[in-house]
Amino acid sequence: MPPVLHAIVALGPTHEPLDEVRFIGNRSSGRMGVEIARALIEAGCGVTTLAGPCRPDGLDSLPEVVRFRTAEDLRTLLTTRWPESDLLVMAAAVADWRPKVVAAGKMRRSSADPTVELEAVPEILGALASGPRQFVVGFALEPADELLDSAREQLARKRADCIVANPLATMDAPVGDGSLVWSDGRVESPGPRLPKDAFARWLTGQILPAARQRAGR
Repeated sequence: MPPVLHAIVALGPTHEPLDEVRFIGNRSSGRMGVEIARALIEAGCGVTTLAGPCRPDGLDSLPEVVRFRTAEDLRTLLTTRWPESDLLVMAAAVADWRPKVVAAGKMRRSSADPTVELEAVPEILGALASGPRQFVVGFALEPADELLDSAREQLARKRADCIVANPLATMDAPVGDGSLVWSDGRVESPGPRLPKDAFARWLTGQILPAARQRAGR
């Protein structure tokens, strides 16, 4: 029997704290990531799921779930766990910005509106060191009319082998409506508005042969 391919699936939002009570976040539900993890397990992979602050149905049934809260938490987990894995599916909706200063305790309401200075969250996927036998799948969430152009731009910046390009309407929705954009220029789609479990099985069928070939498994 060939060695088992090990995959990491990162899912859900990040919460970037304003103080010890409040945060900046997004509406990512983590549903797609859970379905991808399930599909990979059904295909015979070992899967570690890195889950942000969300609780989609089925998450607790996955065999190995590790929690993160902030983008920096996720970066730390990937830095330690990715070197021992073969496939990374980066379905997490990582914040683009975070507060430059996190207030101690709880900011009090007053007559003056607070001012929050933001800074860019450093790139995680593009800065991750990947070996020649590892395979990386990124995600892009963009307005439909910018989707494919944005995905092609992100392929190089994120140093991914392919990008799942999703329109904004798929966030926190029960269906997937994305396309798979490959670094060689191919664009593949299973058809419009599939339930997320069906989209995840289709996606797994597209990426696993390439990931197994790359890993020699």
